[in-house]
Amino acid sequence: MTFEQALKMFLIDRELKGSTPKTLLNYEQQVGYFIDFIGPHIKVTDLTLYDLQQYQMDLLNREKYTEHPIIKQQPGSISKITVQSYIRQLRIFINYLYKEGFIEKDLCQKFRIPKATKKVINILSDEEKQIILNSYSETTELQLRNKCIVALMLDSGLRRNEVINILYDDVQIPYNYIKVLGKGQKERIVPIGQTTKKLLLKYINKRSMPDLETNKLFIDKNKKPITENAIKMIFQRLRDKTGIERLHPHMLRHTFATDYLINGGDLFSLQQILGHTSLEMVKKYSHLASSYIISNHKKLSPLDEMQKKKYKY
Repeated sequence: MTFEQALKMFLIDRELKGSTPKTLLNYEQQVGYFIDFIGPHIKVTDLTLYDLQQYQMDLLNREKYTEHPIIKQQPGSISKITVQSYIRQLRIFINYLYKEGFIEKDLCQKFRIPKATKKVINILSDEEKQIILNSYSETTELQLRNKCIVALMLDSGLRRNEVINILYDDVQIPYNYIKVLGKGQKERIVPIGQTTKKLLLKYINKRSMPDLETNKLFIDKNKKPITENAIKMIFQRLRDKTGIERLHPHMLRHTFATDYLINGGDLFSLQQILGHTSLEMVKKYSHLASSYIISNHKKLSPLDEMQKKKYKY
């Protein structure tokens, strides 16, 4: 069996196991890069650890946007984070070949994901959050819609695609939660605060129309479900209006997670809200929350506050 044939079988297997079209496309593209490297007509039984290592070295030395259909090639090599993503997807494919008996050796035991420098998580300050929320009027349906989207990301840590896929019936205002369809088609319950609840109520009252063709909560001016491009445009305009150049959708999720812990939330609850499969994935926020608590202690120290009051009077 050739790698080209194996990839087709792998994609069918992933689809039967519930992978989304977007996930399938990622597999097809990223495993496809390896198949282009080794050759589509090479037999999977000829695969060696050396081939995998050579591919990894090729990725680490490859320049940005090589053979990209739109973006021109740029100086500098692909980031190690990107290489990690490619290798992670390839390992899933190789592991599939081993478990299905198409290859004899478990090559993934020695073919590891390369280490990469951990990026510092960037979050928004309280002042920046207020600037963002104040940049929206609540008088028009689209402005109110955009404010609701930002509020859900800040208040409940929703991902971009999770916001896009919220159904009208998923919003349970009386019970202070919404049902979210997350990665891997996994549903979870996410709580909402009073501020977000009031915004959603206003938006739902403006949006309510019995003849809508969609049950999606967030719609565009043509009454069609919003898209990823719509979210990108919302944040592009926010950056222009607020001057917060580093702003992007996932930063709001990072901000929520850190704020949740600073305000007394626990890691296990945070894991459930964010929809992460392991506790390890949310521990990074505990370190960030701790550093913010320490830096803010100068402002919040009870003894310092007592001394200030003493000298004030």
